[in-house]
Amino acid sequence: MSKKQVAKSTALAIAVAVAATVAASAPSAAQETIKLTAISGYPPVASWVKSFVEAYIPAVDAELAKTGNYKIEWNEGFSGQIVKPRGELEGIETGLGDLGTVVTAFHTDKIPLYKITFVTPFVSSDLGLVVQTVDSLEAQFPAFKKGWDEFNQVNLVNTGAVDDYMVLSSSKMTSLDDFKGKKMGAAGPNLPWVTAVGAAGVQTNLADAYNSFNTKIYEGGIFWAEAAGGFKLCEPAPYFLDANLGAVQSHNISVNKDVWDGLPDEIRTVLKSQSKKHQAYATNLVVDGASKGIARCKAEFGSEVTEMSAADRTKWAMALDNAAKSWAEDLEKQGVPGKEVLGAYMDAMRDAKQPIERNWDKE
Repeated sequence: MSKKQVAKSTALAIAVAVAATVAASAPSAAQETIKLTAISGYPPVASWVKSFVEAYIPAVDAELAKTGNYKIEWNEGFSGQIVKPRGELEGIETGLGDLGTVVTAFHTDKIPLYKITFVTPFVSSDLGLVVQTVDSLEAQFPAFKKGWDEFNQVNLVNTGAVDDYMVLSSSKMTSLDDFKGKKMGAAGPNLPWVTAVGAAGVQTNLADAYNSFNTKIYEGGIFWAEAAGGFKLCEPAPYFLDANLGAVQSHNISVNKDVWDGLPDEIRTVLKSQSKKHQAYATNLVVDGASKGIARCKAEFGSEVTEMSAADRTKWAMALDNAAKSWAEDLEKQGVPGKEVLGAYMDAMRDAKQPIERNWDKE
């Protein structure tokens, strides 16, 4: 081989080696960053926001990292930075946030099917069962999705923050007679529970509760053990009355529909699939947090827990108007299968042999 041929061969080998090195060091494809703003009027101490931060965001990030095609840059707009409590539904609808945690309990006039667990108290304190039953109702009845469509949103998952509603009060309460004449705080759907037994209902929310107790806006209220400990409600209101009122599905993660439609398929798939981890984590936070909340309240604030008698529990349940029946009938007038939804929910509770005080669908 001539010197010229050797030189040409050497040059070719070097070129091939350089090309191979460059190919090995270069990324196979550029990773795309998607910016998403998540909103809630509540701080991360609230179980549904805490779960979003501790479980949902990491789960989504980890799943996307498996392919490396996309990365989400999260803007965590919580604690009222972007919207106040109750403002999440409208905030996501109008695009103030791309997605977030919506407290459906505050919007039963707009997405009324999610009122189902609030019109059926004294049925179940199994939060996991309640949430999963609402999941099955969504899959069975398209009207649930249509409700979100009207507010330019896509629901990703249902969850709940309440395993068992209890009465929290600044003075000891032991029976139904103690409700008469008292000012009692409750979220909108819970107000009929206290007014039916002689109390004056005061509209409230968890974010306002501590100050409302301290300033005597109300003397008692419908809350739950995990929140009582987490938000220190038992400092101004150290007495619990447990009537086994039951669990509710009360929170959702929803996404602005315009944002959703514009996201890559992979992002949509991951946001939806990983939402189940948020649901499970949030449920566990509430269930595990109930005993921790009671323990904290007893240790730090000398709280006392009184179990309501079975007779008073029955009396309370029977004192309520059948809001479930009225709710279902109102939905029927709007062309929504309220009676079927109510029947399916109660059937699921009966099949699970829950401690049902009233069969709301059969009266």
